[in-house]
Amino acid sequence: MCFTAEETALIDGIIVSYFAPQSVSEHIRLRYFKTHKHLQEETIDRTDLLNIRSALLFLAPEFRDSVQTGKEIQSLIAKTDNVQ
Repeated sequence: MCFTAEETALIDGIIVSYFAPQSVSEHIRLRYFKTHKHLQEETIDRTDLLNIRSALLFLAPEFRDSVQTGKEIQSLIAKTDNVQ
């Protein structure tokens, strides 16, 4: 799976903002840290894609008032549809 630079930035921003803070359980932080690292290294695997999909599906309702961001998130979710 190949993401554009803009898509990678959006995904990484979501991961860092919502899944990296100390208030998030250690298990979740570590899981998403690995995905963050793999995004930076451009070595994402199936597990990373599932993490990305889960994060986007979980947070999509939070962006419903932002038309552009909402469209971008839905597009990224569609890109991960075949990873089940």
